[in-house]
Amino acid sequence: MFGRDHYVPILKGREGEYGALQTLTPSTRQALTPLIEIPPIPWDFADEKPAKTVDQHLKKVWQKTGRAWGSHSLFVDLLWIPDSEHMADGSHPLCHVFQALRGRSVEAIPVADLLRGDEYLRACRAIVEQDGRGVCVRIQREDFADFDDLGETVRRTLNEVGSTVQNSDLIFDLRALSPNGPSLDVDTVIDLVNRLPRLTEWRTFTVAATAFPQNLTGLPASDVSFVPREEWVLWTELSRQRRRISRLPTFGDYAISHPEPPEVDPRVMRPSASIRYTCSAAWLILKAKNLRDHGYEQFHEVCRVLIQGREYCGPRFSWGDQYIDDCAAERVGTGNLTTWRKVGTSHHLAFVVHQVANEAGS
Repeated sequence: MFGRDHYVPILKGREGEYGALQTLTPSTRQALTPLIEIPPIPWDFADEKPAKTVDQHLKKVWQKTGRAWGSHSLFVDLLWIPDSEHMADGSHPLCHVFQALRGRSVEAIPVADLLRGDEYLRACRAIVEQDGRGVCVRIQREDFADFDDLGETVRRTLNEVGSTVQNSDLIFDLRALSPNGPSLDVDTVIDLVNRLPRLTEWRTFTVAATAFPQNLTGLPASDVSFVPREEWVLWTELSRQRRRISRLPTFGDYAISHPEPPEVDPRVMRPSASIRYTCSAAWLILKAKNLRDHGYEQFHEVCRVLIQGREYCGPRFSWGDQYIDDCAAERVGTGNLTTWRKVGTSHHLAFVVHQVANEAGS
């Protein structure tokens, strides 16, 4: 399906991320396979209850996915939808989403991990049997401690979803790394990778992680900060030590997000005007003052600061870079927070595809 010169971004299924996917050039699309995490059902903090039913929450997923990604392959994970949820007609949410995606000819592959409940696995099995595209298994580092026999647990999970190792994709998800450097050194990661069951037999193999902070509150306002992309450093180090590893992985990350979705009451949020801009070994975070008090017009000046720096790739590099250039010149408006998630993700996806191709070629 794909090899080491490919890229697997794990993206939240929100408007900004979908919008970024829609902006990609054909060559960039061919070089990556996204994993879309359907976000949690929003919470009504005033009434202390879900703001939507699961039917309402999933209503437009198929439209957004189809519009953003067309008939290209992608992974879909309902990690954040509780196992207790069912659609109004009694169907499982995963089956509902995949039935809708079939109507848009989206070649989706379900994602399962080793802790999913029986109903979720049965839903995966029904999808695997109908679509014949196999399954993606997501293993986390905690699984090595949680299961006495990881190989047997993986075998049982594949059996329950009706797939084989050869017809399945493996993602070793390290999730969040320490903000001060990798919480796992490369020797430990190599040891864990070599202990993954039947590593050479999986259809594809990806190692995913991120060092992106959970929020930007710790970064100074009206300033430029650099956050190291430790997951990229880790992946390149794995490549350099290829003789010690059973199989070189595809690169995966969480783009410009933290793995955990935010649980913040929007009534007390004070977001700042900020741009998350991916560079070779770090994210450049340009952060102005809070939007409530100082307004969105700050983005014009933030963009002017960015395009004057040596890290800026130029307006032709991606849709996001063009928007930054236009905003700096005030040819476009400042948009909203979704706009800037789209801008940052658009640039990130294009940048990493280029970066992976160069690294794989070397």
